[in-house]
Amino acid sequence: MSEVDGQSHAELRSRFESAVSQAGGDAAKIGDALFSFAELLDARPSVRRALTDTGRGPADREALLRRLTGDRLDATSVDLLAACVSERWAKPGELTTTIEEFGVLAHLFAARAHDRLDTVEEELFRFAQVVRRERDLRSALLDRAAPPEALSGLIRRLLDGRSAPETVRLVEHAVLERRAGSLESELERVSELAARLRARRVAVVHVAAPLAPEHRDRLERALSVRADGPVQMNIVVEPGLVGGIKVELGDEVVDGTVASRLEGAQRQLVASTQ
Repeated sequence: MSEVDGQSHAELRSRFESAVSQAGGDAAKIGDALFSFAELLDARPSVRRALTDTGRGPADREALLRRLTGDRLDATSVDLLAACVSERWAKPGELTTTIEEFGVLAHLFAARAHDRLDTVEEELFRFAQVVRRERDLRSALLDRAAPPEALSGLIRRLLDGRSAPETVRLVEHAVLERRAGSLESELERVSELAARLRARRVAVVHVAAPLAPEHRDRLERALSVRADGPVQMNIVVEPGLVGGIKVELGDEVVDGTVASRLEGAQRQLVASTQ
């Protein structure tokens, strides 16, 4: 997020979390309002620059924000946006990034209020895997020429009735409103935010075949020790791995797959013959 003063930034985050926690299941409305305003900032660079202009005082920037929003957004969302624009941002884009991330978190807080945060995290990860695997679906979702209504309709046909409402909205956001990166990476980013909200680290485990329950439990315990805390394991079955296991835990990658070992052996063989 931003490079503002650490204490001030922590206070902004704390204020946001307090507001969405009090909103409970209605936090999704706050999330949509924040998404909408982040889109406005992306579409109108002049507004973004004005709201981050350090030549204006915080009160002036807040007054401008309130004139822009009028009565189109709920009071809680406007107050949160006002708190954001009152901060000092090193770059104008950081304001948009923070508001967008707060929007994602608001939907995740709504999921937690309805006791389905675990479900949303799992569904987001699985949908990212489907998108990665199904090229036709990926092409359809990334079609820039398709009207937003058509893309939204496609997402809802795929997910409505099968997924939590927060999952559906966050997938829509990733497809229609993401600001950078691939669709898969955006979905995985949101899944990781959900895990962080549950005070867990995410481990992506690649295997050639589904793990037996006892093996999964043993691996989860081992990864929790390595991560020094709870771990959310997301299992990806890839028959092409032949055997073994590959684990991605944050920036750490442990590749013990047969394919990796064969590749390593081949490199050693080539090196020894040179």
